[in-house]
Amino acid sequence: MIKFVKAGALTLGAITAVALLPTAAEAASPQSLCGAGYAPIRDGSRAIKTKSGEQLGVTYVLYNRRNGKNCAVTIKTKYVGKPSYTYVGLNVENGTDAGQGAWFKRYAGPIYVNARGKCVRYSGKVSSPNGKKTAFGGRDKFDNCG
Repeated sequence: MIKFVKAGALTLGAITAVALLPTAAEAASPQSLCGAGYAPIRDGSRAIKTKSGEQLGVTYVLYNRRNGKNCAVTIKTKYVGKPSYTYVGLNVENGTDAGQGAWFKRYAGPIYVNARGKCVRYSGKVSSPNGKKTAFGGRDKFDNCG
């Protein structure tokens, strides 16, 4: 025997399921993107701003003491959900460089580099969907030598 469920019950169930999904902000925190064991570092975030000062995102760097790796992500604060060019870069002094850039809806990264006992710098970029606005940010000097 086949049982039919009233559409009203399905709608309520669907609404309940959607309400239980994480919000975009929760789903795109630096810690959730980098994974377990990664923690923010001193001077580990920089706003991504246009020349006029409009903020389009934030680039974050985290460190995992257990494995000696840094993780970096650029999370959009404007144009979230719309594809626009988004980039994150992470450089180790006298070592490895990593970067990721493409047309992302929410964030670029995470990217990882081995940096135990070394200094790092980081950068980020976010553009508007039409490419008319571009914002940059990050730390130019090597620091957080761990």
